[in-house]
Amino acid sequence: MEKYGFVYIWFDKKHQRFYLGCHWGTEDDGYICSSRWMRQSYKRRPDDFRRRTISRVYSSRADLLVEEGKWLGLIDDGDI
Repeated sequence: MEKYGFVYIWFDKKHQRFYLGCHWGTEDDGYICSSRWMRQSYKRRPDDFRRRTISRVYSSRADLLVEEGKWLGLIDDGDI
């Protein structure tokens, strides 16, 4: 299967937190995220996390980063 990019959002049930990111690859290639604390938390308690793909980009990595920026821009500064 050819690589493509996707923007994803993880939800941590235990702490009621979200983690948004993007990845150039496939959705089933085993990628979790780039954050060390998030990966460690996921490895310790995988049943507390759920990932949802919110957008796919087939054109380029640069376009994927633009798409991720659009989603990050929707976050209200008061929520951070």
